[in-house]
Amino acid sequence: MMDSEGVINVGSVMVQTTQGRGFTPEEIAERALARILYLSTEAPEPIRMQAEAYKDQLRYILTFYMHEAIRSHHVTLVNKFTKAGHPELIPILDL
Repeated sequence: MMDSEGVINVGSVMVQTTQGRGFTPEEIAERALARILYLSTEAPEPIRMQAEAYKDQLRYILTFYMHEAIRSHHVTLVNKFTKAGHPELIPILDL
């Protein structure tokens, strides 16, 4: 989009990084929530309270299922390590 001054506006970019690790399910859930649900500071208080409660429930659900996905992936890796004849690699998964 171009405004009247000729400046091109392509939106905003947010960069998050970690050092020596990946993102936790809780951190990813917060990133997802920021994209899924926006709470206006100008919304009436009852609506804001309801939206905050919904956001809290959604945060819990997203985090829960991301943890489930990680556990499921660990099971897959355990089976692959075992099948490949490398069960000694299983402890690196910190199960």
